[in-house]
Amino acid sequence: MKRALILMAAVGLLAACGEPAVDLSNKDFSDDWKKNFRASCLKQARGMSKADAKEYCNCSLRQIMLNWDSEDEAGMELNGMPGYEVHRLLVAPCVK
Repeated sequence: MKRALILMAAVGLLAACGEPAVDLSNKDFSDDWKKNFRASCLKQARGMSKADAKEYCNCSLRQIMLNWDSEDEAGMELNGMPGYEVHRLLVAPCVK
């Protein structure tokens, strides 16, 4: 799972996600998991300003939570997912 998260963060690190608010409160993602995802993503965000990296990583996390209902489900699906599919689902929506 960690490998997939690092791959996702490394695939295309450029900025912004400006979609309307969606209620994600029914999703099963722990605060620790979200914190660890953001930290891992920010470490991989080379060549970006801190503000852009933070915006990108928050957007990528939001995309994960929109596409899957739990951290376990996301981890299982992302682990074997080809890079182009990770890019389509998680990176492209967050790149200007």
